[in-house]
Amino acid sequence: MKTLLKTTLLIVAMLMTAAKLTSQPIDAAVCKEDSYPLVNKYVEVLKTNFLIPFDSVTKPLYDSKFIRLDNDPIIHVGYDEFHYWFRFKIYNGDSTSRQLMLLLGQLGMREGELFQSSDDGWKSLGKIGYSYPFESRPYAYAHYTYPISIGPKTTDTFYLTTDESHAYRVIALALLHPKAQKKMEARFYFSFGLMIGMLLLFLFFNFYLYFSTFDKIHFWYSLYIVIQILLLFKHENLDAQFLGMDSRSGYRTLGMAGVAALSIGMLIQVLQLFFTNIGSKSLLYKTTSIVKWILFLSAAVHFFVFYIEIPHRPEIILFEIANKSTFVGLILIVINCVYSLYKGFNTSWLILVGLLIFLIGGFERILFLTSSSYLFPPSLFEIGMVIETIVISFGLMYRYRIYQREKEKITSELQKQKVVQVKKIISAQEEERKRIAEDLHDDLGSNLAVIKLNLQSLESDEGQKASLMQLLDDTSAHVRQVSHNLMPPEFANTNLKDVIAAYVQQLNEDSRVSFAFYQKGGSKYFGKDEELMIYRIVMELTSNILKHAEATEATSQLFYHDESFEMVVEDNGKGFSDGAGNGIGLKSIQSRVQYLQGELAIDSNKAGTTVIVSIPLKSKQNDG
Repeated sequence: MKTLLKTTLLIVAMLMTAAKLTSQPIDAAVCKEDSYPLVNKYVEVLKTNFLIPFDSVTKPLYDSKFIRLDNDPIIHVGYDEFHYWFRFKIYNGDSTSRQLMLLLGQLGMREGELFQSSDDGWKSLGKIGYSYPFESRPYAYAHYTYPISIGPKTTDTFYLTTDESHAYRVIALALLHPKAQKKMEARFYFSFGLMIGMLLLFLFFNFYLYFSTFDKIHFWYSLYIVIQILLLFKHENLDAQFLGMDSRSGYRTLGMAGVAALSIGMLIQVLQLFFTNIGSKSLLYKTTSIVKWILFLSAAVHFFVFYIEIPHRPEIILFEIANKSTFVGLILIVINCVYSLYKGFNTSWLILVGLLIFLIGGFERILFLTSSSYLFPPSLFEIGMVIETIVISFGLMYRYRIYQREKEKITSELQKQKVVQVKKIISAQEEERKRIAEDLHDDLGSNLAVIKLNLQSLESDEGQKASLMQLLDDTSAHVRQVSHNLMPPEFANTNLKDVIAAYVQQLNEDSRVSFAFYQKGGSKYFGKDEELMIYRIVMELTSNILKHAEATEATSQLFYHDESFEMVVEDNGKGFSDGAGNGIGLKSIQSRVQYLQGELAIDSNKAGTTVIVSIPLKSKQNDG
């Protein structure tokens, strides 16, 4: 009796287990124009350590070995070396055929194939995966999609294989109405185009900053954005659709882990240039650098191994090295940000915020919290990637702004120092001019007067005596003129206009050039030091005219505008070339103009020379 009871209970348990493991068909009626139903809970899975041919997997031998997934929203297989078959059924209760779209969330699939039962047996709906060109897909969409037709009052069975040994696999299945499929595609391509457009905008901007400043941080960040764009294309299988990077391209064989490692390595390179307060000899910097080069090496090995198709490739080891080094790199980036904030580098908070947004999306992607990561993009991971790139770009822009401010500050300080230095030199020159003028007037002038008196008392030939007396008179007059030009004695008590007018009058008496002088506006805008500089500039310019211009006429004009003073000196001489205008006299004029914080412009040709000096009026007084 007990034996019979145990047997009965065992049979009941087996029947209940069989009932549990029996797949429930998917009702095609759930597929509406505005819905995106997941169907993973209707899927059965067969896991084997060898590839079972399709002709065999449909036989009764394997029928009971398929395991029901229950309510798992995502088939999270992981990274292994096993082979998988997926089985599900679709029921159409309508009296007409139904057209459906089966969407696969597996993005990195190497090879896959879907089989459907029919009246004539089994038929293949096509092969998918990056081992095949994009144009060979059953449906032209970035994500692997199968068009399915279900006859009226029919239940069809489907077998799906993903021959993806040595791969990281996550399967999420959705069954969509064709119009829902079109809506989803439109949303996907629009959002993706928007994200790529934003990344390209910041890419071009950073290239512009690099060529403007030649700051290598912008070059490295531009490369980082390029890698992010490629990662985004690869993440959504768009590299095959738009870039031609399928099985015929070496890039396509570069694993996602390798691209991610390269991306984080680039980001570390950028941040090492950004965090200037972390010395290159510190333990943190050295550790970060080691991890950076491990990431670069990991990406290079990924590309090499996958591209040359080495038998028995160590993909699992490579995957683990890339993943772990990427994780360590992210942790070190966070530590560098926190350390820089601790050291008072306030800009680091922008980097930290952008990185945290990226990490939130990354964890959502890694932990598969939502099926949208694979079925209905954009995912939080992709949004976080774009936001992180933009936020860091703003951080670099802020850094560039600070750099410009510091540059302007240094330039201003150098300009001030230069003006001070020029002022010292000119002041020293004026003091020396004053001393020489006094020596000429007091010593040489008095000595000449004594010599004249002595000559008058001497008895000599009257003709010779008269000649010597004339020479002495000419020499005395020349000495007085030189002394006057060096430091006009009336300058302290006479305005600039009268001093220049007297100087021009003297030039007209002593030279063959006809000089004219004209002034418009008041003249009490400058101190005596500034007026003396303007007087020296007039002297230098008129001296150049007398020595080199071979002119017959010259004009000196002074204009007092509301906010500036303008001096115009013109002649009708022969002009000069660019090289001829770089003498000592011109350098002296340039120094004095710089002292006055003005600008100098020269126009010289065969018809003559025009020199314009513009000086800003910082403080104005009333006209006198």
